[in-house]
Amino acid sequence: MTPAPHPQLLANDPKVSAFVTANAGSGKTSTLVGRVARLLLRGARPEAVLCLTFTKAAAAEMQRRLFETLGDWALLDDVSLAKALQDLDEQPGDLSRARRLFAQALETPGGLKIQTIHAFCEKLLRRFPLEAGISPGFVVLEDAAAQAVSSQAREALAKYAAGQGPLATAYARLSVDLDFQSFNELLASFETQRPAIEVFVETCQARGGVEAAVWTLCGFNGATTAEAIDAEGVTSMDWSQWYAAADALIKGQGSHDVKRAAKMKAVNSGSSLADIWDCLTTGSGTRTKTLAIKSVDKSAKDYLDQEQDRLEGLYDRVRAARVAETTVQVLSLAEAYARLYELLKAQSGGMDFGDLIRSAKALITQKSEAAWVLFKLDGGIDHVLVDEAQDTAPEQWDIIRALTGEFFAGSAMPAAGS
Repeated sequence: MTPAPHPQLLANDPKVSAFVTANAGSGKTSTLVGRVARLLLRGARPEAVLCLTFTKAAAAEMQRRLFETLGDWALLDDVSLAKALQDLDEQPGDLSRARRLFAQALETPGGLKIQTIHAFCEKLLRRFPLEAGISPGFVVLEDAAAQAVSSQAREALAKYAAGQGPLATAYARLSVDLDFQSFNELLASFETQRPAIEVFVETCQARGGVEAAVWTLCGFNGATTAEAIDAEGVTSMDWSQWYAAADALIKGQGSHDVKRAAKMKAVNSGSSLADIWDCLTTGSGTRTKTLAIKSVDKSAKDYLDQEQDRLEGLYDRVRAARVAETTVQVLSLAEAYARLYELLKAQSGGMDFGDLIRSAKALITQKSEAAWVLFKLDGGIDHVLVDEAQDTAPEQWDIIRALTGEFFAGSAMPAAGS
């Protein structure tokens, strides 16, 4: 029986479309390098092979390994070169062709397409700026430049929120409730989550605006305040029955019941709902399963059970209201920050990495010229390889799907391999 080929040889076979999952250091990049080498050996044009990575370091490493492999082939003797090709599951036929690949790769116009997804998007947009609806002379904001614009936007936001109104209230509360690092991480998340925030805000417009939509999602018919619900809950207390139940717990003489009774006696109409609810919990916010021992008067136990259910519902509504209030405040900051960030970025004629991805995706999936752009690209890209695929980057996968859609036209997509 013929032994099954090694999984790496199956994955780097140019005739196979494969998705490889493996641990770090197990040879995924080597597999991709081997696949590119086999593609070139079988006659693929170097400029027609697109290798996408997610970091510059990964792109540089992949290119280094490929040139190292092709360079070795150019210098090996016939026996060693034949062995190297056999190790890749390739027939050692035209050895001179294998030796020429190194020079062929070096002489490829524009070089081999081994690049980050952001670099690919930049080149795509520079080739089709008018179709993408952007300035042909746009400037890519690298990490340092994007950070500078971000810092300017944060300073502008602080000045803008120094006055009166909901935005000032939101900024004042969140900048005080959060420590310096957490507050800056919140502002940073406005950048990374900007597309999702924009989609949510747009969706809210059809539901009466952001504030109305948030309160509805949190289970309220309209905007209120956590303080109002808290005050309403305290006002609704029947204190005479509450203290009578505390006396019943004392009479039962259970050690835990006596402690609970002391806590119940300590709260009054001036207490918060949280302090009152704490009397009927384990101390960590979880409701106590048994509020009284058997010897305690049954009517007192029934009252406490009912009151526990009622107070828990009120306490949950207070927490839901706080979530709604905080969400509205965070979104108001996010919207203001986004406007300032976009304004400052536009003034410099810049596009950050997120802009590159979104504009490239729109160009080849949404624009009226998408089909024409893909047609132009189809003549220059025959193979797409992706190194270190990120499952947290759906927009990047949308671009890859658009690029490879024609590869599988008229046939079912290949199953993923591992």
